[in-house]
Amino acid sequence: MAAVAVAADPKAVKASVKEGGKKGVDMCGMSDLGGVKFFTITLETPNGDMQLMDAVLEGMNAEVDESAEERKGGAGALGKMLLSAGDKQLAVVCHVPKALQESNSSFSLKEWVKVVVDATGAEVTEEGEELVRIVAAANADKGAFPLKMRDTAQNESVAYLRKKGLLPDDDSDSDDMPPNAEDFGVAW
Repeated sequence: MAAVAVAADPKAVKASVKEGGKKGVDMCGMSDLGGVKFFTITLETPNGDMQLMDAVLEGMNAEVDESAEERKGGAGALGKMLLSAGDKQLAVVCHVPKALQESNSSFSLKEWVKVVVDATGAEVTEEGEELVRIVAAANADKGAFPLKMRDTAQNESVAYLRKKGLLPDDDSDSDDMPPNAEDFGVAW
């Protein structure tokens, strides 16, 4: 199964970079506040398109321009699993810097990816030391719908991170955490 390729128009790329930049700075804030280094994030703008997922990742990992009016990016050192459901597929990009992998001995990038692949029936389309791409094609006859698979992937990803002690438990004190933490797969 090959990833569904959609020609990314410049407006969609710009919107995806912008979404990534905003979520990247939010991730950094949550990391600074709560010490979390791993995130599972659902995305809207890519609509299951892998090229646009790359644009989101670029925006997230961009160096923060301290002179800019609005802070964006800065999440290059954080681990993230990005999930985007489109009409034809669920696209997943998992990025975990090598230094973060090495500093968390209980964590395994391969295990994290395998949990999602097993839960969704997805296929790994690219696997590197820090970056893995996964695609799960829609199949209505088999009940495989991208939105449903995205929710399953998010739940399994978060469960894996909790099991490894990399996310707080559900019963953590929610008074100290940001109101949008759930958008990042972090339940505080």
